[in-house]
Amino acid sequence: MKKLRQLHFYLGIFFAPLILFFAFSGTLQVFKLHESYRAVPGQQGDWMAWFGSFHKEQAWIEPRVAKPRPAGAPAPREENLWGKPMKWLVALCGVSLMASTLLGLFIAFTLPGRRKALWITLAAGVAVPLALMAT
Repeated sequence: MKKLRQLHFYLGIFFAPLILFFAFSGTLQVFKLHESYRAVPGQQGDWMAWFGSFHKEQAWIEPRVAKPRPAGAPAPREENLWGKPMKWLVALCGVSLMASTLLGLFIAFTLPGRRKALWITLAAGVAVPLALMAT
């Protein structure tokens, strides 16, 4: 049982940065905030579009540039993105996942005797995905 708890500890620390990133970018995507740049033709997008592209494609992809609508084409219907209960439940799920991950990191930092291993594992959890993103 001790080995199982240690495995849980190190896997949790290693994957915490990725869990936080994907929970955050996924929560933004619930309300389609990563696509808001498409409303303005010629606009390149912002950090939300950048995070959204990585969340969906696992690669840094240049955001697509909005193409101007042809003359006479109907304007796209705007849907009420803020009033759907399921969207709020999924957003709450993402926020809760971030909160529980941060609480897990806080608890891990309070454990005596594992501080050095924790920092090494956390640094690896940041460095490995960054290195893989560059390829």
